[in-house]
Amino acid sequence: MELRKLSLVLLLIVSISLEDVSARSMFRQRREHQHRPQNITAQRNMVELNLSYDFSVHRETFRISFVVILPETIPGRQNILGIKYSPKPTRIFNKNGNRYAEFVFTKPDRQEKVEINIKAELFRYDLLTAREQDGKNRYEDTGLKDFLKHEKYIEKDHAEIQQIAESIDGQTQRDIVKNIYNYVIDNMEYTTHKDKDWGAVKALQLKKGDCTEYSDLFVALCRAKNIPARFAAGYTLRFDDISPKHNWVEVFLQDYGWVPFDPSCGDVKNFILRDRAFSRMRPVYMYLNHIRNDEVINNSHFAGYKYWGDRARVKDSIEFKRISPTFPKAR
Repeated sequence: MELRKLSLVLLLIVSISLEDVSARSMFRQRREHQHRPQNITAQRNMVELNLSYDFSVHRETFRISFVVILPETIPGRQNILGIKYSPKPTRIFNKNGNRYAEFVFTKPDRQEKVEINIKAELFRYDLLTAREQDGKNRYEDTGLKDFLKHEKYIEKDHAEIQQIAESIDGQTQRDIVKNIYNYVIDNMEYTTHKDKDWGAVKALQLKKGDCTEYSDLFVALCRAKNIPARFAAGYTLRFDDISPKHNWVEVFLQDYGWVPFDPSCGDVKNFILRDRAFSRMRPVYMYLNHIRNDEVINNSHFAGYKYWGDRARVKDSIEFKRISPTFPKAR
């Protein structure tokens, strides 16, 4: 039998796999319902994340390398209590400020599976929290130039982005960020009818997109105003009828450091609820990644894989839920 030529193909795991939303009104109603006062006094949530990746090999695949980003403890944001794997990762490594687990299958079976269980505490952190703490969780302002640059999907130097940025002003840095937030919401319509990322410029031109495009445009406009901003990828408990995969943003404010905002979830008609969403974020976000173009996972947001030989496919399944904290039994 002739030896096949070794081939390497990189594939992406779809970053945002949302179900179809049939009408814009349904989306707005769900957002407005989520922003109504509903026991939002909790400052933290105990959560469990179950990730399952099923690989299918139909012909002759020699090797599969699968890499997934692992959440890490972030002071004031999240505390990772434990991570379990099945099978055990081939290696765990750090790069570019992220932590990854790699699983390698040599001469894989027809079906291979990776399962990861994560337990964590999520803490409330938003603009109001940052102001109350008076910069207590303010990170060092080193490396901010990386979050002012033009890059793929965040095309802050593009003429159209620059033109819009020039029209947005404010007396303070916070005012500018709030006006960018409102501009994105006022000029975007939420849609899930797409199979790949569009980036800030196309989102601006089409005036629609999902949480990825809302975030890309928001970050691009902040950077165009010379305000450090970055993309955030992770999971959220906010949705109970669509995927927990989500994208939001963080902005470096001089007085408080990195502060998160979620422009797509703030897209509601009610301006009071919109203002609330700008400054308040419930403890329902698990952070994974701040790198918009992560080469380790081939520019995906969550995980990626490559294979040698015939094509391999993967299907992911995600369960993200609140759990009750376990307390010691009374003696």
